[in-house]
Amino acid sequence: MTFRSVTFFVLLGLALSACNFTLAADITPPPDYVPPTPLPTLGALFPSQAPDVQQGAALYAEHCRACHGETGMGDGPQGRQLPVSVAALGLPQTARQAAPARWFTVVSQGNLDRFMPPFTSLSDQQRWNVVAYALSLHVTAEQIEQGKALFESNCAECSTAFFSNQENMAALSEDDLVLLIKNGGTVVPAFGASLSEEGLFAVAAYLRTLSLAAPVVDTATGTPVAAAAAPAEGTAQGDAVPVAGEGLVRGSLQRASGASVPAGLIVKLRGFDHAQDTSGPQEILTLERSVLIDGTFTFEHVPLPEGRILLAEVTYDGITYQSEFAVVDAQAQPVALAPITIYESSDDLGGLTFQQIHVAFDFGAADSVQIFEIYTFLNETDHAITIETDGTRMPFIALPEAAQDVGFEAGQTTNQFVAAEGGFAVLPSSETYSLIAFFTLPYNAQRTEIAQTFAVPADSALVFVPEGVKLQSNDLAQSGVQQISNTNFQTYSTDHVRAGDTLTFALSGRPREEGSISIFNPNQALVFGAGALGLTLIVLALWMYARDRNQPHEIDDGAEDGFEHPEDIMDAILAIDDLHRAGKIPPEAYQARRAELKELLRSRK
Repeated sequence: MTFRSVTFFVLLGLALSACNFTLAADITPPPDYVPPTPLPTLGALFPSQAPDVQQGAALYAEHCRACHGETGMGDGPQGRQLPVSVAALGLPQTARQAAPARWFTVVSQGNLDRFMPPFTSLSDQQRWNVVAYALSLHVTAEQIEQGKALFESNCAECSTAFFSNQENMAALSEDDLVLLIKNGGTVVPAFGASLSEEGLFAVAAYLRTLSLAAPVVDTATGTPVAAAAAPAEGTAQGDAVPVAGEGLVRGSLQRASGASVPAGLIVKLRGFDHAQDTSGPQEILTLERSVLIDGTFTFEHVPLPEGRILLAEVTYDGITYQSEFAVVDAQAQPVALAPITIYESSDDLGGLTFQQIHVAFDFGAADSVQIFEIYTFLNETDHAITIETDGTRMPFIALPEAAQDVGFEAGQTTNQFVAAEGGFAVLPSSETYSLIAFFTLPYNAQRTEIAQTFAVPADSALVFVPEGVKLQSNDLAQSGVQQISNTNFQTYSTDHVRAGDTLTFALSGRPREEGSISIFNPNQALVFGAGALGLTLIVLALWMYARDRNQPHEIDDGAEDGFEHPEDIMDAILAIDDLHRAGKIPPEAYQARRAELKELLRSRK
């Protein structure tokens, strides 16, 4: 292992804590998380009651529009990001060939080859409703009226009982209906010989409506009333009539001081779904409500498909507080969010207790050295402490005048910072916060003098120097050699650093082992100033990554395949696609593994 790769372990292993951070093991999903449910077992392929197109429209807007598009042309924003084309449900050429039973099967069990997941969060009737709406996208009200008139004028004595039977109509496509109209049969005589193609399909469209639920009509105007759709971003549905899949979300605020919650606070509810293209969590829901005087809040008529992730946030005194994540369980309504605790705030940094300061070096460049300084500290006060920063300066960190390429990031094992106006905030906690400052200085291997001033007091400072590099200083004492991943580091330390103390030392030489790959990319971790949304998505992406990979995705070499449900296999396929896109799996191994998983999925259906 090269020195540059070892430095990372120095920074995050010794300097921060004895804990290791792994996505799969250390991020625990919320206690109310519900594992994916198995694919539904298909019973009779016809609805038990007439499908409701209006209810289907609301469900389509929530579950299908992002990929299939507003009018079903396969042009939704998420659909355009997929590596395959999305079915254009609204094209007559597509819809006329489709029997409702066929589309119901696809909605129920998904289409793995086209990156369509199974919609197990919907009931059977909800799936029939959305299928009915999808089959209406290529038809206009004028066509249906034309078809009704043609049917009544050309087949006035014909019975419509066959066309209102759910089992009959679920099995027939529009093409099938046109053939029946032209050729006739035991249920209806042939009456379409003189009709144009346009007229034939108009009659077929009308006959389809005979098996659908009658629309709700405004008695004052005589026009159909549209079903309530998912709320637009930034709005709430208020007292809209609830539709299938909606529910309540409740939560509360409390002040750490025990005082009453201030009046006028606005709480925002945010909902996230895992993108079908595995690109990460996508925010698809944003609602706002006022917090009541008792600190409680309730969101009504919220679309709550199973597996959706919710959190609430509120801004108080310039700091944005968030609840813990909650995952929607279709069997548990309403959704109860964990209480949010808010604090009084101060910008007095004297309330922070700095425990350790660690310094390490990267000598990868020929004429410069990159320096990493890690500050570990506590906030043991009873209030939040705000820290103003623009991403290139930090009020409690003094850098050498010649420092370039300055940046700051949260340490991987840090307690979570929260967003605040102009920077971030440190909440009271017994857990340690860690912050990494990184910058570069000119370096001459013959001799380079560095003076580092510390703006805050700390219990100790520890400097790691790789084997091959010499350090001379009157301010630091040798602390011995530590071996990390087969690389020796000479350590130097000083105790009881006071505010304003300057450590002066000289470096010379180069490490015995050097690498060529940068160990620290400022774009890979949290750069302060990214804002509350960026912080949320980063944390949420890590949680979702861990949640997905905590499912049983491995196939053993023995007889057992290691998957409890077909949906687990789909998760594994999405995960391996994600790894392949990231370049972490060779193409040959990826194709072979994906083929195995697909075959396994087919065998389990």
